[in-house]
Amino acid sequence: MLGQRFKLIFLHGGSSKKREFNFTKKQFLLCAGAFALAFLLLSVMTGSTLYSWYSASRLSALTYKNSMLEKQLAAASEQIEELGSKIDQLGQHGSELRAYANLPLLDPEAQQMGIGGSLPYRNSMNFGAEELLAKIEQLDRQISLQENSLVEVRDQIEKQKDYLRGVPSIRPVDGGAFSSFFGRRRDPFTGRWEPHMGLDIRAPTGTPIYAAADGKIIHVRREPAYGRTVVIDHGNGYKTVYAHMNRFYVTKGQRVKRGDPIGEVGNTGRSTGPHLHYEVIFNNQHLNPLDFMFDGYAVAKLP
Repeated sequence: MLGQRFKLIFLHGGSSKKREFNFTKKQFLLCAGAFALAFLLLSVMTGSTLYSWYSASRLSALTYKNSMLEKQLAAASEQIEELGSKIDQLGQHGSELRAYANLPLLDPEAQQMGIGGSLPYRNSMNFGAEELLAKIEQLDRQISLQENSLVEVRDQIEKQKDYLRGVPSIRPVDGGAFSSFFGRRRDPFTGRWEPHMGLDIRAPTGTPIYAAADGKIIHVRREPAYGRTVVIDHGNGYKTVYAHMNRFYVTKGQRVKRGDPIGEVGNTGRSTGPHLHYEVIFNNQHLNPLDFMFDGYAVAKLP
């Protein structure tokens, strides 16, 4: 069968010329196989080229996407670090509030973490996704801890509000000058050293005198030495005394609030000039009034 021959005839259009090619079957099969092999090789090369182009294009897109994700992670990690710093500051303020409210301070480790543990990812700004999620979880615990702490502080201060309103805390005269302090001094009339149980504030006659804290007026009358005198009972053992007054603005049994006017500076009783003699008493013991004029309190700013 291999001895069979094949003939190919090519005719030129519009003419009678023709060309003939004679092949044996063996030659025909060899040509057909060579053509098929060439087509196969061309197909493989074309496919490989297209696949390489597609892979390179996809790799470039993934590389760009990964680069963008890394930038977003870096920006998120910086924001989380900044938020962490703010939470640390909040914790510091919370500690000050807890001290003010006479509450025990939070455990430092618990305040840092919300639970125990270390912070390995604080050492690097390049957080991975897992570390970022862990950091967010930690910040959430810290925020919850501070929220609970502030609620406790608020409740404690609310409980102490009435008590604090009854603690003498302001200068009873707006202005004036201290003319005689708490402790021993020479009596201006006898010249002998004697205990002085209060603080003298020199001011013009008629200068308003203010209640140092909330309380009840228990004494409004003229005394031989103290002249016109008002005594306020603030509760919880505190009392304040205002002496040498020119006029009274209050009556016995009346309730007053911190900063309410109760009278005027005068020169009544055993006095050498217009001034207020002011005393602070706690559980029947006289205390230095200067210890009860807290910084930041001013009559004009009182609630």
